[in-house]
Amino acid sequence: MSGSDVEGVPRWLRTGAALSWRLLVVVAAAVLLGAAFSRLRVIMVPLIAALFLATILAPPANWLHRRRWPRLLASWTVFLVAAGLIAVFVIGVLPTARSEFATLGVDIQLGLQRTDTWLIKGPLHLSAKQVNSFTVGLTRTVKSNQAGLLRGALSGVTVAAEIAAGVLLTLVLTFFMVNDGGKIFAWMVSAMGSESRSQQLVQLGNDLWRTVTGYVRGTAFNGAVNATALSITLIVLGVPLVLPIAVLTVIGSFIPLVGGIVSGLLAALVTLVTKGPLDALVVVGATILIHNMEGYLTGPLILGRAVRLHPMAILLVLAAGSILGGIVGAFIAVPLASVLVTLVSALRRSRLVVPGPDGARPVPPPNGTGIQMPGTAGPE
Repeated sequence: MSGSDVEGVPRWLRTGAALSWRLLVVVAAAVLLGAAFSRLRVIMVPLIAALFLATILAPPANWLHRRRWPRLLASWTVFLVAAGLIAVFVIGVLPTARSEFATLGVDIQLGLQRTDTWLIKGPLHLSAKQVNSFTVGLTRTVKSNQAGLLRGALSGVTVAAEIAAGVLLTLVLTFFMVNDGGKIFAWMVSAMGSESRSQQLVQLGNDLWRTVTGYVRGTAFNGAVNATALSITLIVLGVPLVLPIAVLTVIGSFIPLVGGIVSGLLAALVTLVTKGPLDALVVVGATILIHNMEGYLTGPLILGRAVRLHPMAILLVLAAGSILGGIVGAFIAVPLASVLVTLVSALRRSRLVVPGPDGARPVPPPNGTGIQMPGTAGPE
């Protein structure tokens, strides 16, 4: 019998079978995690949101703590300042957005009239009877679905209660992560047993934390750059609702590829209704230019190696996240995949070595920095 097979089974078949069952285990684990996430979304979504917020709030709290501020005072100061800035932004934007939405209603009516005129006198040359028939049919459809819309509004009360509870839980978790994140992580590491293994887990935790931090900060900065460029375009064209569209652009940047398309489409639709098709084409062109600049210039420079995923991998990850977790799944799919890539890279570099009877030596944390999670002072 040759060395290429064992008991008559070719080597390529044995290799394929081994890879297949491992792939099935990974897929089954992903499906189970998605199901668990869906059932526990009221807890998991605030936990993930708090983790993202902690990556932004922890550095200034650590900076104050290194200047001999008490940890609790530093955390409360950063937390209250951030809440105050958000409140000022909302109070300043809300009246303007409300008035612009009221104006937008009139613009929509004028836009529909212009559309009717274009359908009749434009290149399609539809008859007035056909356009009126379509309008009447659309109106009947809306009226026939009023009961369903009402039921949706009633069910929205439950959704609103879940959102309110989620926001409150997010705030509480964020504060504890900023104030006691290092202690919580140290307790988790100490539960692993041996000191050598704890040191390796500290190093791995620091690597994962740097990945999440780099992703959140880089994506937020990218979103701010995109929102600024799009806002300048809309202001030059005289389009309303600039600030709400800018906020949606920043939020949409956390859903790579898809979020940029949705925010750009919304800006184009508002421009089409208020200014006409030519200006809408200008907004579409500006959106394409902005997101190409992000893909080839600002994205690689700002994110660096925080997200080491090919665009095709990002699309597949987004699709899987959307199927398993809906919008929230798409929101966390890319950072979760980046964390998994970092974890696999650390394992391949044998950073997480469990000492065995052969006396394998663990790798200590570099520079003796120890735990650098939120809630620790860190090096000067």
